[in-house]
Amino acid sequence: KPLVSSSGGRSSAVRPVPAALATMDAPRVTSDEAIAAAHATLVATFRSGRTKPLAWRREQLEAMKRMVIENSDQICAAIQQDLGRPKMEAVLGEVTAVLAELDHTLKHLESWMKPEAVPTPLVQQPGRSVIVREPKGVVLQIAPWNFPVNLSLMGVVAAVGAGNCCVLKPSEVSHHTERLLVAMMPKYLDASAIAVIPGGVPESTALLKLRWDHILYTGNGTVARVVAKAAAEHLTPCTLELGGKSPTLVLPGANLAVAARRILSGKMFNCGQICIAPDYALVHKDVEKQLVKELQQTLQSFFGEDAAASKSFARIINEGHFNRVRGLVESSGGTVLSPQGEMNQSSKFIPPTLIMQPDPNSRIMKEEIFGPVLPITTMDSLDAMVQHVNAGEKPLALYIFGTEADADKVIAQTSSGGVCVNDTIFHITNLDLPFGGVGESGVGRYHGKFGFDEFSHIRAVMYRKTWIDPAQRYPPYTDANLRMFERLLIGP
Repeated sequence: KPLVSSSGGRSSAVRPVPAALATMDAPRVTSDEAIAAAHATLVATFRSGRTKPLAWRREQLEAMKRMVIENSDQICAAIQQDLGRPKMEAVLGEVTAVLAELDHTLKHLESWMKPEAVPTPLVQQPGRSVIVREPKGVVLQIAPWNFPVNLSLMGVVAAVGAGNCCVLKPSEVSHHTERLLVAMMPKYLDASAIAVIPGGVPESTALLKLRWDHILYTGNGTVARVVAKAAAEHLTPCTLELGGKSPTLVLPGANLAVAARRILSGKMFNCGQICIAPDYALVHKDVEKQLVKELQQTLQSFFGEDAAASKSFARIINEGHFNRVRGLVESSGGTVLSPQGEMNQSSKFIPPTLIMQPDPNSRIMKEEIFGPVLPITTMDSLDAMVQHVNAGEKPLALYIFGTEADADKVIAQTSSGGVCVNDTIFHITNLDLPFGGVGESGVGRYHGKFGFDEFSHIRAVMYRKTWIDPAQRYPPYTDANLRMFERLLIGP
């Protein structure tokens, strides 16, 4: 079965990807033969053992750091061409995020690689036990278009830091950034261990036919099922980062002015095209009126009367996604508050939009929005909010604005990939926290040490001494020996 394109959106619903968003008649960029040859080269490199030493890993990570720093202007320009993203958002969301991951990994890598001593039970003495983290082998990463540098290189950092070879398949949808990665990476990195395969659906399909030691895919649940099915043919483990509908709960006790700014900064960053963007808001009835007022004032202060004229607002990636988001707004069944401008298909501009009381059964309340639109639903109580969250799939992120006591009640009764209390997005910037989903929002986790472990085989090793070797453990078995072991291992 051919792989659908990563341009098919991020909705967690299992449904066919529209033909406008994924086609099979795109011209080939990389042939099957070239893909097979790249795979064979990386397999041979890994088997040589060259990627395992600390020195090689550090060399590649340092080179990647130079690559990002020396090409930061080109990275921002490519992202601006693909997504119309302001330079500040490109710097914060792409350049500095990757550099932070690189610095964190370089700082801790040597200690992460050391065998971890663990206790050895008395009955297994004399001896010692350790956990050894060894590279899995050759990793495939299929990256998305919405953060085309961040979500391409973060996985490479983790895979290479763990001592693996890696094939990166960047998204063909953000094609300016794809071309930049293809041009940059071989100039800085070991091309016999780290390869970049450009192209679309045919290339992704060809890649998934091969045997990998781990696959990292970021995108939507529809494609994730195709990836997982292909991986299952070889019993290949997968990390799937999938998104979903991440709710924002606003409760009495919240600082509403701060909440409005932080909700909208998370929602409007990259024009809402973030897997952990606040997807919709559940607002307690006691604070709804004031919060909506604060949200409207905040949008005005952020972007003015018309966000199309603002230099702080990005654009939708392509016309297919523009039409998808427009359709969500038009079919919402709610009250659309005065948006900051009017939709423009030619420039792929969708204004920041608030929708009050959307139809619970509308598409906008069922599918991941992935755009600058925030539906707002009024709720009577914290318990009603929890019931609403639990009635849907487990989200990648959960945001709670209110007292920490109320937040703890919500956290205890719900499940999500991550939680941020009294802010949005920020939890993923702490590299000592894992980033990943649960259930429909994903499988596995990475960032920092969690990424190193994700791409490592956690190997159990026990060393035993030979100067004592009780005969009672060996045949012939006797009743006396059995009673001795029962008393020793079970108890009198």
